[in-house]
Amino acid sequence: MRKYSIAAVLALAYCLIASLAYSEAGNERKPVPPLDMARLHNELSLVRGKVKAEGPWPRQIRYTLNVYDFKTDEFRREAKTFVVKKKPLRIIPHAVGVAEILWAICPRERLIAFNEFAADPESSFIADKVRVRGPIFKSKQTELVIGYRPDLVFTVFYSSADFKEKLGQAKIPSFDLGYFGTIESIKEQILLMGDIIGEEGNASALVKLIDTRIRELKAKLPRRNRPIRVLYYDEGGYVPGTSSNFNSICRIIGAVNVGAEQGIKSWSQIDYETLLKWNPDVIVVPGRSKLKELLMSNRVLTHARAIKNGSVYYVPSVYLRVESQFMLLSADYLAGIIYRQPRKQL
Repeated sequence: MRKYSIAAVLALAYCLIASLAYSEAGNERKPVPPLDMARLHNELSLVRGKVKAEGPWPRQIRYTLNVYDFKTDEFRREAKTFVVKKKPLRIIPHAVGVAEILWAICPRERLIAFNEFAADPESSFIADKVRVRGPIFKSKQTELVIGYRPDLVFTVFYSSADFKEKLGQAKIPSFDLGYFGTIESIKEQILLMGDIIGEEGNASALVKLIDTRIRELKAKLPRRNRPIRVLYYDEGGYVPGTSSNFNSICRIIGAVNVGAEQGIKSWSQIDYETLLKWNPDVIVVPGRSKLKELLMSNRVLTHARAIKNGSVYYVPSVYLRVESQFMLLSADYLAGIIYRQPRKQL
């Protein structure tokens, strides 16, 4: 009898759950991803590269911080310097994407607590493992985080100012990773985190793995005269644009993110008339919502291409919210949806 590792079994179970969630969402057409989802999930969950000689501590980290201005919908890059006094051995990630990256490149015993969303299967690709390992804290439980006595907390642009201020008052070292949502910025942050925690070899290996699997995925995609135009339509009519993770997912698989095509930068709200005017080939909506039924039954959208062809698909939310190396898993999943369309529809 062939034996499988526990990690492989858990990865397979996760993909089966995701597939079930897709079916439960009411979409009969199951995705056929080009790459093996279970294997890919397993590979991206634990990466070990060449061990590098331990650098001196303290160390000075020079990096570029991506800052998003909500008022102007613009990004700016700021040169920064961060001093790490000693090798962090008690680390807390304050965001799902950060937790997923650290889970892959950092020895697990150095991760001492996790945000509640990292334990939510609709938000996290490592939710099952986080729930087993724990402990888990809520986003606003700053006192609890301080009580864990971390020597480094990773925050992001949406970590609250109050949370960051209280960490500072308690003299808890923290590092703000700023904004990252594109595959390019995610790779930059992986390397940056590797430098900060002293796991440069593992970080480099993860970036190399991402690049390798992206090339393999692209090689398996069908050649087309015209790229498939895909619209991600979220609750409230919001669609993502150029700087979104969804745009990176589409670029990886050679599809057009209609929101970016129409000039949206981050996120923007559109009405049904605009959706009809843009007329995408495929529309994807978050699983466990009622958006497919609402779009399919709307009179304004009767003549929209995706509506007429029944090309509106539920996608489990975890694939749409991804901000880590698992973006590659999302790209594989989306490719399994859009490239299984009948030729006559596109």
